[in-house]
Amino acid sequence: MPFPEGRRNGRPPGGNGGGESPMLEQYRRIKRDHRDNVLFFRLGDFYEMFQEDALEVSTLLNLTLTSRNGLPMCGIPYHAARSYIARLLRLGKKIAVCEQLSGPGKGLIERRVVEVITPGTTVDEDFLEQGSSNYLACLAAAGRVFSFSYIDLSTGEFFATNFPPETAAGSLAAELERLDIREMVVAESLLGDYPEMARLIAERPGMVINRWADWLFDIERGREKLKRQFKTAGLKAFGIEDAAPEIISAGALLDYLDDTAQSFIPHVSAIKIYGGGEFMEIDDATQRNLELVRNLRDGSDRFTLLEVIDETKCAMGRRLLKRRLLHPLCGVETINKRLDIVEVLYRDQTVLAALREILGKTPDLERLCSRLAMDKAHGKDLFSIKNALSAFLRIRETLPGLFPSEDEADSFVFESPEAGSFGQNDFAAIEAARELLERGICENPSILVTEGGLIREGYSAELDGLKTLRDSGRETLEDYLETERASTGIASLKIRYNRLIGYFFEVTKTQLSRVPAHFIRRQGIAAGERFTTERLAALESDINGASEKIVDLERKLFLEIREKTKAETERFTAAAKCAAELDAAASLACAAARRGWVRPSLDTAARLSISAGRHPVVEAHLPSGEFIPNDLELDFEGTAFALITGPNMAGKSTYLRQAALIVVMAQTGSFVPALKACVGIADRVYCRVGASDNLARGESTFLAEMNETAHILRTATKQSLVIMDEVGRGTGTADGLAIAWAVCEELLEHIRARTLFATHYHELAGISHPRMINRSMDVAERGGEIVFLRRIRDGPAEQSYGLHAAGLAGLPVSVLNRAAFVLEEIRGGKPGRKTPENDRAESRNKSSARDGSSGRNLERFARDLAALDLDKLTPLDALNLLQTLKERYACALRQPEPKRAEPVRPSEPSLFEDYGPVRDV
Repeated sequence: MPFPEGRRNGRPPGGNGGGESPMLEQYRRIKRDHRDNVLFFRLGDFYEMFQEDALEVSTLLNLTLTSRNGLPMCGIPYHAARSYIARLLRLGKKIAVCEQLSGPGKGLIERRVVEVITPGTTVDEDFLEQGSSNYLACLAAAGRVFSFSYIDLSTGEFFATNFPPETAAGSLAAELERLDIREMVVAESLLGDYPEMARLIAERPGMVINRWADWLFDIERGREKLKRQFKTAGLKAFGIEDAAPEIISAGALLDYLDDTAQSFIPHVSAIKIYGGGEFMEIDDATQRNLELVRNLRDGSDRFTLLEVIDETKCAMGRRLLKRRLLHPLCGVETINKRLDIVEVLYRDQTVLAALREILGKTPDLERLCSRLAMDKAHGKDLFSIKNALSAFLRIRETLPGLFPSEDEADSFVFESPEAGSFGQNDFAAIEAARELLERGICENPSILVTEGGLIREGYSAELDGLKTLRDSGRETLEDYLETERASTGIASLKIRYNRLIGYFFEVTKTQLSRVPAHFIRRQGIAAGERFTTERLAALESDINGASEKIVDLERKLFLEIREKTKAETERFTAAAKCAAELDAAASLACAAARRGWVRPSLDTAARLSISAGRHPVVEAHLPSGEFIPNDLELDFEGTAFALITGPNMAGKSTYLRQAALIVVMAQTGSFVPALKACVGIADRVYCRVGASDNLARGESTFLAEMNETAHILRTATKQSLVIMDEVGRGTGTADGLAIAWAVCEELLEHIRARTLFATHYHELAGISHPRMINRSMDVAERGGEIVFLRRIRDGPAEQSYGLHAAGLAGLPVSVLNRAAFVLEEIRGGKPGRKTPENDRAESRNKSSARDGSSGRNLERFARDLAALDLDKLTPLDALNLLQTLKERYACALRQPEPKRAEPVRPSEPSLFEDYGPVRDV
C-alpha cells in the first residue's frame, strides 16, 4: 500500500521545518479524546503508538522503541493486532482502535476511532477466559446507601443490589472477592469521601478503575436509560421501584457501555435485583480461607472446592457452576429443585454419560449469541452456532422428558427465566435456524467478510456460476486458444499473463505474417510480439471480475443469513441457558458418582447433622480409603457450640473446614461427602482460621485476626455457621486466653450461632454452658510413639503434643530436647533460662527435688536413648544431644523423643497440613 502521507519503511514521517506533519496533528487531536486509552493509530499495514503510549507499550510487550525527530514510537502489524490486544487487556489496559476510513489519495487520509476495547467490555473470544465470567461493575453513593451493579457483556447477564452504610465495606469486599471484576466505574466523589471503600477498590489486583464525574450518576437519567434498553414503560417488571438506589449504578453502567462498546447491546434485555437473604453471605476472608475457587498459595483453582466438583464439559456450564458455588442459595425449595435434576442424572449413568458426551461438543452458545446480537459474529461464529444448535437438538433426543408436553409431568425445572420459558414450540424455530446455517455457511469459513470463503456451494446459483467461471477460467482460455490456433494456423500460439498487461497472445517472429486482422498489438519483445483480442479482453474481465463479484456477493449473502439468524437470538439464549444448567447438574452428578457423595436433606431448622463427613478436597488428593470420616451434631435447640481441642496436625483444621464446605455444597445444590447429612439453612458462613497479616494495610497478624473476629461478632446471627480456629494466639498467653474466653461466651450467650471453635487453650474446656460440648482429636500412644488418629471424640484433649508435632515438621533433635527441658521448667513454675551455669545447677536441683530416685531417672534416660533415630542423627546433633543429656542426667523428659517424619512439602496447600503429602486429583 502506498503511503501518501510520507510514511517510509512502515514508519511515519517526522516534523517538517520544526513543525508537525498533518498526520501527527491528526494523531494528537484523536489522542486528546482518548487520554486514558492506548491509541492504536492505523498507518498502512501497521498500528502505530507514539509518545507516552509508545514508551509504556514497548516495555509491556517487549517491542522495539524507535523515534523520529525525538518523538518516541513503536508499532505492530495490523494483521497480528489481536494477540497484542489480548496481552494488553490481561495487563489491565484499554485500547482505542483508530482505523483509516478513506483510501490513499491526495491529502490526509480520514481516520476515526471505531472501537474502544476494555477488559470489562470485550466480547471477542480471543480476549476472554472461556470458563470464567467477565464482569464490568459500577459503584455509586445513593443517599444513605451504596448502589452496586455489574454486567457480563459477553453473555448479557446484568445484576444490581445495594449496600446499607453499616455493612457497605464488608459487602463490597465480599463482592469483589466473589466476582473477580475486571473493570469498575466509580463516582469520583466516592473515592474521596469513603476512604475504606476506596482502599478496597484500589487493592484489587488487575482491576481497571474508571473515575466518572458525579453528575453522570443521576437516578432520572439512569431510569430512562434502563427503560430504553429494556424497551419497557417502567421497571417494576424487574422488581425495581421508581426510587430504587440500584437504578443509579445500573444506568451509569449502560452509559459507560455506550461510550466504549459503540454498538447496540440488544442481548442485555433484563436485570436481576438480588439481596435480602436470597444468597448465603460469605465474606471475603471466608472465601479465601475455605479456598472455594482460588487457593491461598498461587491463586489458581488447584486444591480448591471448584477443582473437585468441576466435571463440566462446556464453558457455559463451568461459568454457571462457578457462579453457583460462590452464591449458595438460602431457599430450600430452589435448592431441592437443583438437587432433583442432579439426582435424576445421578441415578441414570447411561443417560449421564450420553449427555456429557454431547455437552463436550457444544460450543459456547451464550457468548456466540452476544456477538450475534451486537452484529459482531463472523463466519466461524455462525458455523459454531450451527454446531451448538445441533448439539442442543441431540440433547432433546437424549432426554426426551427435558421439555415435556402439557399433559406430562415436569422432569426438569430450570431456574433461569429464559430456560424456564423454553418449550416444545421453540424447537421448530431452532431446527429451521440450524438448517439455514447448515445450507448457507461453509466448513472452516473465513473470519473476514472481505475475503470470500463464507458461503457453502449450492446455496446460491448466481454465486456458484461465478465460482465456476473463476475456477474454470483456465479451461475457458485453453478452449479459446485452440480455436485461434486452428483459425490462424499458428501452432506455436500461446496465451500468457503478467501483472502489467494482463492476458495476451504471444507470437514468435517467424509467425508474424499469419497474425489475423482482429489481433491487436500490445507489446514488442525480442522473440516476437504480444497481442490481444476483444474476446480475450472480455474473458480476462470476466475472470478477474468474478473474484471481486464473488467476494461482494458472499458478503451480501452472509449478512442476510446473519440477520435472519439474529432474529432467533432469544431462543438461542434460552437454549444456551438450558445447556448450561444441564452441564452444571451433570458435573455435580458425575462428581457425586465418582467420589461417593450423597444427597443432603435441607430445612430451615438451625441444626447441622453430618454422619461420616469428609473434607471433599483433602479426600480427593489422598489415596482411596485413607481419609478418616467424622460425625458432627450441632443443634440450636440442644448443643450448638462445640469446643475442639487437640494437637496440631491431628485434624482439627480439616474437621472445621469440612463442616463449612459441606454446608456450602449443600446450599449450592450439590451432593455432599458424607454417609448422611441434614443441613439447616445457614444465612452466613464464617471461617476464621490460620494466621495471616496485611502489611499493606498496616495490619499485623493479630490485628488482622481481631478484625475478622470483630466482623463475625457484629454480623453473625443464630442462623449462621461459625468456624473459628486459634482465636487469641497472636498475642500474649494471658491476653489471648482472656479474649478467646470472652469470644466463646459472646457466641454462646448472645449470638447463639452454630459454632465450631478450635483452640490450644485447654483452659476453655472449663467453660460451663448447657449449649456447649467439648470435643477433641483422638491421639494414641503406641510403643513410645504418638499416633494421630484424626478421629473426633468426646471430651477435651489431655495435652497438646506440641513437641511431637514439631518433630514431625523436622525440628533438630537438639532443639526438641531443649524445648522439652524448658517445658518441664515452665510446668514447675520457673522459666528455663539459657545461662550455662544456671542451667546446669537448676537442672540438677530440679531433677533431684522432683524425682528423688536415681533409678527412676535412669529408666527415663534409657527410654530417651531407645527413641532416638540414629540413622537421621547428624554428628553435630549427636554432640549437642550428649551435652544436653550430660547436663540433665537426672532430669526425665515427660514424653519420648518423637520419630522424625518426612516434612510436608512447602508447595502443598495449608489445608493438607493434617494429612501430609498429597497427590493430584
